[in-house]
Amino acid sequence: MFTYNDLQTAWQQIKSKQSAGGIDKQSIKDFAKNETANLQRIERKLKDQTYLPEAYLQIKIDKNKTEKRILGLATINDKIVQTAIKNLIESRLETGFLNSSYAYREGRGARKAVNKVRHYIQTEKNYWLAKCDIDNFFDNINHKRLKKQLKPYISDKYLLELIFAFIKMGYVTGKNRWIERQKGVPQGAVLSPLLANLYLSPLDQRMKDLGITYVRYADDFVILTQTRAQAEKILQSTIKFIENRLKLQLNPGAFVKHTQYGFKFLGVWITDKSVSLSTRKIEKIKTKIRKAFKHQNFPKKYHEATAGINNYYGRLVPQHILYPVDDFIIKLWKDKLRNDKNLTRKKHLKTALKNLHFITDIYNQNKTFHIDQIVNTVFEQKKAKKITLAEQAVKQRRKIYEQKAAAMSHLHIDGYGISLGITKHHVSIKEYGKKTKKFPAYNLKQITIASKATSVSTKLIKYCADHNISVDFVNKHGMAYAKIYHYQSTHNRLWLKQMQYTTGKPAFEIARLLAISKINNQLKIIKYFSKYARQSEQDIAQQLPTSLDTLNQISKKIKQMSFKTGFRQILMGFEGSASAQYWQWFKLMVDEETDFTIRKTQGATDLVNSLLNYGYAILYRQVWNSVIRYGLHPELSFLHTYQKEKGTLIFDLIEPFRQPVVDRAVLSLINRKTKLKADQGQLDDKTKQKLITAVYKNLTRYDKYLGERLQMIDIIHKQTQQLKLYITGQNKKFKPYKTTKW
Repeated sequence: MFTYNDLQTAWQQIKSKQSAGGIDKQSIKDFAKNETANLQRIERKLKDQTYLPEAYLQIKIDKNKTEKRILGLATINDKIVQTAIKNLIESRLETGFLNSSYAYREGRGARKAVNKVRHYIQTEKNYWLAKCDIDNFFDNINHKRLKKQLKPYISDKYLLELIFAFIKMGYVTGKNRWIERQKGVPQGAVLSPLLANLYLSPLDQRMKDLGITYVRYADDFVILTQTRAQAEKILQSTIKFIENRLKLQLNPGAFVKHTQYGFKFLGVWITDKSVSLSTRKIEKIKTKIRKAFKHQNFPKKYHEATAGINNYYGRLVPQHILYPVDDFIIKLWKDKLRNDKNLTRKKHLKTALKNLHFITDIYNQNKTFHIDQIVNTVFEQKKAKKITLAEQAVKQRRKIYEQKAAAMSHLHIDGYGISLGITKHHVSIKEYGKKTKKFPAYNLKQITIASKATSVSTKLIKYCADHNISVDFVNKHGMAYAKIYHYQSTHNRLWLKQMQYTTGKPAFEIARLLAISKINNQLKIIKYFSKYARQSEQDIAQQLPTSLDTLNQISKKIKQMSFKTGFRQILMGFEGSASAQYWQWFKLMVDEETDFTIRKTQGATDLVNSLLNYGYAILYRQVWNSVIRYGLHPELSFLHTYQKEKGTLIFDLIEPFRQPVVDRAVLSLINRKTKLKADQGQLDDKTKQKLITAVYKNLTRYDKYLGERLQMIDIIHKQTQQLKLYITGQNKKFKPYKTTKW
């Protein structure tokens, strides 16, 4: 009857589901230890017709607030045999099932059942509903009638009796108390859903014969008609058929109603125009998730709960119906993290949130954003101090809103099949035609497109040009190969003025001040990162005085310089000496975690140089955008010698920002032992995303420049503006950015 291969296939199905064991307490793991011998034993007993099913272990779960649902857990052996039987007879029984039946059948399911009901209502105009509920259907199936229905499909007498041995087998409690069963099929048994479908197939056939519009999912079914009179007549005859022919009991409360008032089917609320969830159902879903959070087997139970809700309700109702559930998940995570006293740092909070999982696709797609919000909120609450001064309260609140605005300042697009548009001051993002995200445009300063297959609407292009939002198209190394900006961003008269300033004393003064600012910022970052490292790392402690003294001496020499022909070479020589000392210190800071030996741009293959080059590419784009915004020519420079199509002015203006924006980001990632990866100079996608996040975090930090408290990205623009005003004679002095931090 069953071969070893049949049983092996059934075993693999049970094993993949990690099914629980039954009364004999044998687990999947126990069975697997002697898999071959166990399967051979089952095969032999089936062949000899001596296989004796074990009793079901009775367990009770909540059905509602007042009732319990009784389940029967079969042993692993019995599950294997039942699965083998199901695999054998399912295709036979399927030949007798009708299209109106949607439960427990391949390629069908609840979603198709609901869609069919909606089709009957909206397309075929069946607005009247007749409905009745079977009382404890699985527990009340008549054994004699079921056997009569099953017999035509099974010619092997032993197989038929074995199936009914599984059906009739009693329950045993944990205390070995036997509970006899005279009717019903055990809920939780492998065969029960298939046999339940068979039992109700005469009802399906009756509806078809009478030409009645009808959809059934297990024991939950709806009858739809075009008039109230039809619905009432069919309901009464159906009640009689179920009670007299199928020997089942009905719950009181059978009804007829118009679909405009709505009705519940398969847990969702359906009207003639929509499908949704009731407030009560939403609360029940929230309760289920809350219990999973409190379960001792967290996060497994939480993941099971969210996956189950998504697999069922996520396919039945529009995604937005479940947004309140995802908001509730965020609240539960905040409460959980807030109450964990061991989670005191942001990185600890982020690590805990690796288990965060939402119900809806859009929340999962924006998981990084939600993680940052949760971490920032919880961290702020953990670090909250008593407010003693009004200024303190204002400062704390200002910081929160600055962080929120900063998070919305940059949009990075990567992937395939993506299209961007603009609707009501929101950038709409679609993936393969399906809208996945809306990004507010009111704080947006830059869009970076790193994918090869992204379309951008002309309406969005115009919006970005009109609002000074830069759009960069970048290659795999982060370098822009194209930009979108307003056509009025070129100014020939300004370029002529700028050209006049590229030689002589004005050029020398600009170049000298930029070099001094860069060295100042190198000194600041050395002091900041050495503050803690020198206490535990002797080589850094020894190198620090030399590095600081060398850079200070070079800065002093530059300040004392007078104008002379060839000043660029002299300044670049000083700048090169300072950088050599700076990178020597940098090497000591990362030597334990990386193989960094020397700063290299072209052809770099090591991790640190790859990080720096990619980070500088991001910064380069920001300075480039700033130069375009203020109408300067990117190739008319003061410190760096002119090179055609090299953007040497951008090389000039970027110098004071390399350390506080990119170097700081790279050092922080490495010092935190972040998992980073590069292969032959190419950062992997996860590493790129971590670096992009770190760099943009620094670009949105606040510092003071010319007496104003500004974000770094605005300081870049302000410095470019100051250069323009100096060139046009509106400012008497040009002051490059010097960090006040650290």
